[in-house]
Amino acid sequence: MWQPTLDDRSPRYQGIADAIARDLADGVLRAGDRLPTHRRLARALGVTIGTVSRGYAEAERRGLTTGEVGRGTFVRGAVSRDPWPEASGEPESIDLSLSLPVIVPEEGQMLAESLSRIAADPSIGRLLEYDAETANPRQRSVAAEWIGRLGLEVRPERVLVTAGSQHGLNVTLASMFRPGEVVLTGELTYPSIKSQARALGIRLRGVELDDEGMCPEAVDRLCRQEPRPSGLYVVPTLQNPTSATQSEQRRRELALIAREHKLWIMEDDVHGFLLPEVPPPIASFAPDRTIYLSSLAKCLAPGLRTGFIVAPDELRPRLLTGIHTSMWMPPPLMVEVSTRWLEDGTADRLIEAKRRQTRKRQELVTRLLGPGLLGSEMLGSEVPGTEVLDRPGLDGCRMLRHPLGYQVWLELPEPWTTDEFVAAAREREVVVIGAGAFAVGRHGIPHAVRLSIGLPSWEDLERGLLRLREILAGAAVTPAY
Repeated sequence: MWQPTLDDRSPRYQGIADAIARDLADGVLRAGDRLPTHRRLARALGVTIGTVSRGYAEAERRGLTTGEVGRGTFVRGAVSRDPWPEASGEPESIDLSLSLPVIVPEEGQMLAESLSRIAADPSIGRLLEYDAETANPRQRSVAAEWIGRLGLEVRPERVLVTAGSQHGLNVTLASMFRPGEVVLTGELTYPSIKSQARALGIRLRGVELDDEGMCPEAVDRLCRQEPRPSGLYVVPTLQNPTSATQSEQRRRELALIAREHKLWIMEDDVHGFLLPEVPPPIASFAPDRTIYLSSLAKCLAPGLRTGFIVAPDELRPRLLTGIHTSMWMPPPLMVEVSTRWLEDGTADRLIEAKRRQTRKRQELVTRLLGPGLLGSEMLGSEVPGTEVLDRPGLDGCRMLRHPLGYQVWLELPEPWTTDEFVAAAREREVVVIGAGAFAVGRHGIPHAVRLSIGLPSWEDLERGLLRLREILAGAAVTPAY
């Protein structure tokens, strides 16, 4: 009989769920294993049957187990399930599932020129050496100046370089929180934090969102409930998946609430450089409570795998240890390419080119799915630049997007459900992501999909949007221009 080892630092019921997650990750438990009955495990652990019931319920809430009436409780599968759908395998499929930057033609030539200059550098051999500080002083100085352009003044010695913001998020979660602790995030959130938190045994709790993103009042309310949260994960600019961008006032409010309740803020500002003007980061209002995460993946290229962490001085040794533990340091060659692009203006030219292309793609979305389709009309939001498309004639159908964002959040009209629409799109060889991949918890998941417009070619994007329009309108249509 499987018998867990409980951690005395957390409540017993949480310890049971944490043990299931840990033993599943370690291979002690496998998908399909049957767990002991409530009564038998309660007797073995010396706890009440109610404690075991709560533990199993918590494990099911985390997606670790499933209960079958009359048969018992069974292990569902690996704790770090990939939230993304499998590739269709069809060469004609149009992939609108991955939120990636637009590729501009000159990128390849820019990379070739940078690599040529690096190859001609007499000191190229240093890129084969270890660097205990994750990057050299020059690279960290360039990164600090780059981050400062968003309104966060930082000393170079405070910058930690990572292999992208997702690596930075994993390092932060593993370094700052223990299994069973609660972290707040949007009720719709970046899917990677869901899989990472699940793998680490960290509990996520969803926070209500509005058209400006995370609601401060909801954060404050959840902080006064048990169990008290320890952290807050927030994407203030072009939130994934809704594209909501917070005003400066909203950011100040979240900073104040986090300080009042002693929350560690994880501010994921991976989209910050996509906008020409953006309010200062939350970290500028609560530098003593914020771990600031940034990356070049969205504004330049995901293949560079270069990201940054800025944290309070007392947390730096802990996070540096986390980087060393996970991969010692990011690849020096990629960090050097990234640094040179930030230094010589390549990054600025690329970002401006990507903005132009993204704006054109969003205009295409508006022409094909926006005003004029089923009686749509444009509504302005309270945040400059953020747009909401409403279809008053159809219950619950809205489209949220930003002119410079890589994604569109489409809330489906009745009678569509998310699964039905995703399946209908797949039948038309268009791959989209349903709301469940972003939802925290299983209650109140909207019937909606995210459309990512950066990856496909222009022709494929037009074709894919037209197919989605046909599904929504129920009739064949032709381009709107």
